[in-house]
Amino acid sequence: MAMTSSRRFRVVSTSGNANRERSRSARRFGHLLARLLDVILTISFFFGIASISAIASLNDLTPSAVPENSGAARTGRDDGSQVASRSSTLSPSTVAKSAAGVGLPVDNAGAPVGEPVAMAKQAIADCQRKFAAIDDYSCTFLKRERVGGRLTSLHVMSLKARTKPTSLYLKFQKPNKGREAIYVEGRNGGRMLAHDVGIGRFLAGTMHLDPRGSMAMENSRHPITEAGIGSLIETVARHWTAELTPEESKVAMQSNMLVGKIPCSMIESIHPSRDKKFLFHKVRLFIDQEHGLPVRFEAYDWPKDKDAAPELVEEYTYLDLRVNTGLKEQDFDPDNAAYSFGRF
Repeated sequence: MAMTSSRRFRVVSTSGNANRERSRSARRFGHLLARLLDVILTISFFFGIASISAIASLNDLTPSAVPENSGAARTGRDDGSQVASRSSTLSPSTVAKSAAGVGLPVDNAGAPVGEPVAMAKQAIADCQRKFAAIDDYSCTFLKRERVGGRLTSLHVMSLKARTKPTSLYLKFQKPNKGREAIYVEGRNGGRMLAHDVGIGRFLAGTMHLDPRGSMAMENSRHPITEAGIGSLIETVARHWTAELTPEESKVAMQSNMLVGKIPCSMIESIHPSRDKKFLFHKVRLFIDQEHGLPVRFEAYDWPKDKDAAPELVEEYTYLDLRVNTGLKEQDFDPDNAAYSFGRF
């Protein structure tokens, strides 16, 4: 009887050990699976969703491919067409209207006249005044930025924006077509709502991201909170007010410019000498004739040596701009049926 009980005890004990071992193995497998999912999500995120703020770039185009005095900046389009160029078709009256439309006094031939630094500051102040009358706008947003010494790949996005409260909706056209992001000031705990495409969307669903966190800022120079025309105007105004002086700056203006098919005036500011108080070596701002608002911005760092061209640091273009179209609350709501937030 004792021997039989002992055998039974050993059988039960062995069975219990086996169950505990299976339980430990299941927990280890669960931990490994969770870590694998974290890796997949991180890789998926880093390869695209983190670059939402911002942001258009030109595929395989180095700054040296843009002639310093050509008056032209190549587009990020794959066909090599131009976004910004001199216009040979604008009449003097159109040029004069363009310059005057952005606050620049012109002569009889339509050329801007006056002290260039003062004119540049007046022009950006005029942009501030005109943007104050904007409630909302939508456009196609292109960007490229130099991050870690390299220009990012081409980013093309549909952009909707509202000024009060600051609200932004972005939908990627390329790369990673279908990615979306929403940021509304004062909502969602200050977080940006974003979703990936493909397996990233299935695994993560809608992500709530700190706009200035390492994931959201990967491959970006600016957070989504600084995206849009309004932030661009305020940044340029702040730096031109503090930095532009006739003694330390060179300012040039060109009225007969095109961004896409939009007649623009271009203001170029240059700081010949490197100084910590200057943000960029050279800035080009293109202000459109119709709205009196910036539709393209280029910023360059100082040349690495005397024979080198200035390095492009960041470039933003706003095409097909439409203002005060009456965007609604649902345009910035992730539950909008036209959007794809959520896991499925």
